[in-house]
Amino acid sequence: MDPPPLDSDLQDQHLSHRNRDWSKLQDDIARLIAKKLWFYPHHRKFAATCTNWYHLTKEVHGPFQQNSIILLLPYNNQSEMCTLYDLSDSRTYEFGLSVLRDKFIYGSSNGWVCLSDKDYNISLINLLSMQQFELPYPSYALDFISDMLHTPYIETEIMTKIAVSGSPLSSNDCIIAAIMSTFEELLVCRVGDKSWTPIRIKESKLKSIKCWQFLHDVIFFQGKIYAINGGCNLLIVDFDGSNYVARDTFGPSYQPGDSIGHPSRCEPCIEGLEDLFALRLYLVECSGKLLAVRRLFDEHPADESFSTRYFELFEFEESKETWRMIHGLGERSLFVGQNGSISVSAMEIPGCRPNCIYFTDDFFRGQVDWEFGFRADNGVFCCEHGSIERFSISHSMARWLVPAMWCQLKL
Repeated sequence: MDPPPLDSDLQDQHLSHRNRDWSKLQDDIARLIAKKLWFYPHHRKFAATCTNWYHLTKEVHGPFQQNSIILLLPYNNQSEMCTLYDLSDSRTYEFGLSVLRDKFIYGSSNGWVCLSDKDYNISLINLLSMQQFELPYPSYALDFISDMLHTPYIETEIMTKIAVSGSPLSSNDCIIAAIMSTFEELLVCRVGDKSWTPIRIKESKLKSIKCWQFLHDVIFFQGKIYAINGGCNLLIVDFDGSNYVARDTFGPSYQPGDSIGHPSRCEPCIEGLEDLFALRLYLVECSGKLLAVRRLFDEHPADESFSTRYFELFEFEESKETWRMIHGLGERSLFVGQNGSISVSAMEIPGCRPNCIYFTDDFFRGQVDWEFGFRADNGVFCCEHGSIERFSISHSMARWLVPAMWCQLKL
């Protein structure tokens, strides 16, 4: 038996491996390695090693697995490592994203993640290319909370949702729409703007509530901006250049004359759901249609928390500006939460189930003072059976301030 190598021998072996020309690795072996790298950032690094590996990776994964969906879990601001959850094998992976350190994440949209530093400077970053650009300073939102700027978790009062119309780096016509300020209003800007523009309705058809306030979600759809508020009312914004014209209409399951509350008491849709509340509403484009997703909760008075029990789906009929309830998504699936809502073909995403709604806990404002670790109110809702299966994710952090959110990887 050979004696164990001395330290100097180990060092020589280490240097030998470092100096080895890995581009000479046999193609069959390199191709096998590339197939094992399911996640874009991993095979992106692999492809960057040499030209040969670049072409092998492209051969195996096509256009570098864009449109993959990851779950970015809450992270420790003191660490440069982030934890990502993979649907395909129900596992978590650590990945170095130092750009997120000491940042607050407001949301994600169209492949971009919205960040804020401790001085409230807001920017967008693409997690694939790592390209980044600045958004206007949120002066409008900060004016409402100027006397609270040094209180804990004040970041949660600045912005709740963001929507990006396209790639900010390839078009000067890219518009960013954000729900911000204490009253959750809609503000917009274009690439290069120095300030945000608040959206107002000159003549509202809804007399019982201001539709441009207390908004839950915003989306770009067929050349317009749509936003939905806590009373299930819809804000519609037409835009041309720097001109924005806003109007409103009643949302799903409401007709003129109905009472509108905030939050809304939901109508019973199946037996046993009469006592649920709808505290979250989402908008999503699905197969060319605009859908409203209403998330129904059970309330737990003992710890002032909520747990998701059911989802309702409504399709917008634009010609009549009316809604009809639907009861399934076919082969598609939705991803909702703090992110801009995502619709995908389940056939194109490994591990994704058709006719399901994947959700994460985005009701974080009332919980940051006491909640630790990764909340249990996350999982997948099966539209066919009306059942919920929770994710089995083991994850903890110092304090749950930055919510978990879905991110779609797009260049």
